[in-house]
Amino acid sequence: MKKTLKRLTGCIVTLFLTAVISVRLGVLVRPLDTDDAFNAIETFHGLPEDSVEVIGYGSSRMWRGFDPMEMYEKYGIGAYNYGCNWQSINTTALFLKDSLRTQSPKVVLIETSFVNEVLQDVDMDGQIYYTRGLPEFEGKRQYLRQCFGDDKERWLSYYMPLCAFHDNWVNISQGSFMENADVTDFYGTMGFRKFDNVTPVEVPDPSGFEQCGLSPEAYAVLDDIVSVCKEKNIDVIFYTVPVGGDYLYGDAMKRYAKENGCVYFNLFEYMEETGIDGAVDFNDPSHLNGNGSKKLADFLGEYIVSHYDVTDMRTIKDNPWEKNLQ
Repeated sequence: MKKTLKRLTGCIVTLFLTAVISVRLGVLVRPLDTDDAFNAIETFHGLPEDSVEVIGYGSSRMWRGFDPMEMYEKYGIGAYNYGCNWQSINTTALFLKDSLRTQSPKVVLIETSFVNEVLQDVDMDGQIYYTRGLPEFEGKRQYLRQCFGDDKERWLSYYMPLCAFHDNWVNISQGSFMENADVTDFYGTMGFRKFDNVTPVEVPDPSGFEQCGLSPEAYAVLDDIVSVCKEKNIDVIFYTVPVGGDYLYGDAMKRYAKENGCVYFNLFEYMEETGIDGAVDFNDPSHLNGNGSKKLADFLGEYIVSHYDVTDMRTIKDNPWEKNLQ
């Protein structure tokens, strides 16, 4: 009996240690370019509840292209940038649902560069990996079911990333041993990932863009986003950042926004109104720099205060945005 008990205890301890080691090794071989995303998610969840009236979502073209502090300084809008790298549209929908668990925005901004990309029936990648930073809730479980289906190996790779990233040993560096040790202070920028390089970019004339329709899967996610927002009386502004390449879904997004009571700005068509200049306002061909991000925030901020009832946070003492300016 004692021998059986010892063997059972030994097996339990071995399994426990194996699981712990596997989890730690999974951290070691993680994609290092997701560290900032984890920190950004943690920062958002540290905000006071119901403190933000405008929230932005989307890929790095949101994250690196929209400056909430500029919107606050110029218009008094209490905004937060909850974008992250890569984001397919269903990842954006997940971030929206996560944020509505603690915040009650009046307006949401959704950047649409990857509006026609829906993660479904796929293996884990960096984009899916950093959603591990989001708390467990039904919206997250729905998202993972969409991504992984019933594939048990994919689900295992999500909770034990060593399975997905075991081939990443060749990329281990000093940073691999220091999880989230060198990341941006997202509270100071209200989520914005600022870059100040200047790369001249020739932004093409949108009148020559080939146009394509959205997939049924993309429409389903957009419908989900709009439905969630309408249920909570949140106005939706979709927009597309101008880049050094064409954009295939401008016409489809215009139609969708009009049919669903939303606003859409294809900013390729608003270069003069925004003042965005290809010579000085880009960090690289796909992203605005800090200067361009201020111009985009000015354009959207002016529209928001002209069309929606938002609070001038500058009239509230010790608000989170004011503290960042001190």
